[in-house]
Amino acid sequence: MSKLDVKLTRRTALKVGALTAAAVAVGVPVGSLKKSTVVKAAGTESGEKKQLGFLYDQSKCIGCNACAAACKKTNNWEEGIEWRKVYSKNTDNGKVFLSMSCNHCAEPACASVCPVKAYTKREKDGIVMHRSEICVGCAYCLYACPYHAPDFNKAASGAVTKCSFCVEIQDQGGKPACVSACPVDALNYGDVNELRNRSGAVAPEVNGLPPASITNPSLVIIPKE
Repeated sequence: MSKLDVKLTRRTALKVGALTAAAVAVGVPVGSLKKSTVVKAAGTESGEKKQLGFLYDQSKCIGCNACAAACKKTNNWEEGIEWRKVYSKNTDNGKVFLSMSCNHCAEPACASVCPVKAYTKREKDGIVMHRSEICVGCAYCLYACPYHAPDFNKAASGAVTKCSFCVEIQDQGGKPACVSACPVDALNYGDVNELRNRSGAVAPEVNGLPPASITNPSLVIIPKE
């Protein structure tokens, strides 16, 4: 059992998530990005496994919400559900944005707390999948996820839903809908260890959130200076 396995018990994951998910919902993480120690995706050092992730260039983003709109249209969100959210905040350097969805973490807290094992990671690319058909709607994952990624409308399907990284499109050789829709190339994707080598890239460490080492999110950000 790894060090991360120990930290991500159901009790600790719920505790961390409950304290931080609300912060994401009100836009606290926008800006204030800082460099940090980045944990390599498991196995990729020797080429054994691939971990796909998102690259978000905050300096390019214009806050048009095209990424969220494309995700909604492609995935037919239930009423009141948002798989991708675009936060904004006014700073001394002008308005900055943060586009965020499920980060397909290497050590997903959602999977750690799910009592019916509705969450799995795809072996070939590390995408965190959720099987809504076996979800019992307990909503543990909503509180456990530090990034507030899973969403739930009890009155609709009665099951949790979340970003699937557009696996059906990717399996046909296409790009995720959010990436394809971005008009300024602020949102990209690829092997997360390669993305982390991009100029100006930092780990997603932001004020108000736990360290990236807790879930090792597959998200790389180029912050707005």
